[in-house]
Formats: sequence, structure tokens, C-alpha cells
Amino acid sequence: MVRLQKRLARKRYLKSKQVYEYERISLHIPKEFHETVRLYLKKDMDLKVTAESDTLTIVLTPAKTLRHAANHPAETQQKSPEQA
Repeated sequence: MVRLQKRLARKRYLKSKQVYEYERISLHIPKEFHETVRLYLKKDMDLKVTAESDTLTIVLTPAKTLRHAANHPAETQQKSPEQA
């Protein structure tokens, strides 16, 4: 069983004279799923949330970014004179 957590985050600005407040909602993942989720830590994810009657479905998929293509080994290898 999981529970959505809500907290109020506060950031100070103008030399700590003013406070900007906003709401944060988080979902704590149970220990039994940590090994499955660990592969996706610190990766950009696309989020899709749907609500139907008594069901909330949250779908996370790895975001397709251009970062993985920038360091592609085939592009960084120098062509030999025989290939040119």
C-alpha cells in the first residue's frame, strides 16, 4: 500500500524578507520495488496520469532525449583512410 504525500515547500528571497510557497506532492515507493526502480534513478521520465472512478494510474516512461545520441561511440571514432 502506498500513500500520496503533500507538503508545503518554502523558498526565501529578497534577502530572506519574502517567502515563496508552493505545494509538493510525492509518492513513496515501497522497499519491495526498490531494485526494480533503481535502474531509472536520475533519468528524465515522461509522466502520464489518468484517473478513472476509484483508480489512479501513473505511467512513467524514459524520456527520449538527444543526450544519448551526442556521445554515440560510432560518431566519435575517426574514419581511417581506407574507409574514406
